[in-house]
Amino acid sequence: MTATDPAVVGWTDRDLHAWQILRPLLDAGGYLPWSEGAMRPSGLVDVCNEIVLAKRRRILELGSGTSTVLLARLLATCGGTLTAIEHDAGWATWVAGQLAAEQLQDVARVVHAPLVASPPAVSALPWYAAEPLAQALTGGAPDLLIVDGPPAYRSGDSLARAPAVPVLLDRLAPDAAVVLDDIERAGEHEVLERWEDASDLRFERRPESGIAIGRKHARAMA
Repeated sequence: MTATDPAVVGWTDRDLHAWQILRPLLDAGGYLPWSEGAMRPSGLVDVCNEIVLAKRRRILELGSGTSTVLLARLLATCGGTLTAIEHDAGWATWVAGQLAAEQLQDVARVVHAPLVASPPAVSALPWYAAEPLAQALTGGAPDLLIVDGPPAYRSGDSLARAPAVPVLLDRLAPDAAVVLDDIERAGEHEVLERWEDASDLRFERRPESGIAIGRKHARAMA
């Protein structure tokens, strides 16, 4: 991969360094497609650090892809499980097939949840269907929520991820962390502000990694 490849456009020196930090996970399995929609390497390193240092063992990921497989490889070594929610049936099948090919299906699973009209949607934007989302939440409260879906890059879809905290916060473990990807976009800025206004979560913005990590505010937990 070179600096002119589409997936690398917008990467910084921090991302290139993170790529090397991720090398053990990248080398642990076969080739994985890396597109512009994938989480940046520096953001993925921050998520891996959160899993290892905070001992996150039950991860819920909105959106699936390269990150799903790499995080499954990590959890296979440190313990834990991951459930990824994916709206695209074909992509869900591919990711699940990759997990099975690497014998990671006991560590991570992909639940197909199509996007449908639902009450918590913002500006009439669709959200994940309730029944498969409820199925994904069986087996214990997640202690890490990664919000990298639904897609929010198209004009008119900038708030597509806003329902994540209102819908899921009460289903998370009391000490859970919430990660939002793509915070360089104006829509994600507004989503973070909405989440902080409506909950006890306070987010550390990490523009150098493209993500924000939120935890319950210390005073609210006292």
